[in-house]
Amino acid sequence: MATRRLTDAFLLLRNNSIQNRQLLAEQLADDRMALVSGISLDPEAAIGVTKRSPPKWVDGVDEIQYDVGRIKQKMKELSSLHDKHLNRPTLDDSSEEEHAIEITTQEITQLFHRCQRAVQALPSRARACSEQEGRLLGNVVASLAQALQELSTSFRHAQSGYLKRMKNREERSQHFFDTSVPLMDDGDDNTLYHRTSCNRWQLKLCFTHKTIENVVAGRGGSRL
Repeated sequence: MATRRLTDAFLLLRNNSIQNRQLLAEQLADDRMALVSGISLDPEAAIGVTKRSPPKWVDGVDEIQYDVGRIKQKMKELSSLHDKHLNRPTLDDSSEEEHAIEITTQEITQLFHRCQRAVQALPSRARACSEQEGRLLGNVVASLAQALQELSTSFRHAQSGYLKRMKNREERSQHFFDTSVPLMDDGDDNTLYHRTSCNRWQLKLCFTHKTIENVVAGRGGSRL
């Protein structure tokens, strides 16, 4: 478990958006400098001076960034699973890939849920904060919300592309069965299988799209 966490942390550092991380890093660095400024290194001069710790919400930001990195990595894994599934000669024996795709999609959806709740909870960690901290937190929340929105859009596009490829494959399969001379009585069963498989994935992906849209938009709760 510890090894996996370290691996995820490394992938986070490698895959996080440079632009968003630089923005947040600069904001947090400026905040930390502002909080610790005025602290003297002279022990005598420091008597009576209370050292201030970084705001409590900084840890929350780090946790959100960590989960954003996990979402990006899971999306890469899902893309590989999509390719593996669609590149099979037939879909007759692909239950293992389908199960892995379903599980990974659920994990991504859950991570979106967790990130959305965490972003919404950030202001509650900044009660009785200074005006400067309040402005900084507002900028950070806006930046995180935008990053989640962009990531969810990318995820929906990837899912839509996968669905389109599934439909194209089903259409090619249907065309094959329609134009081929029946050699076996179960030809209709094979055609029905492919059509049912495609329709099942259409329903699942449409449900996933709607779920992610609701998560990022905050429907069913407070908005980001």
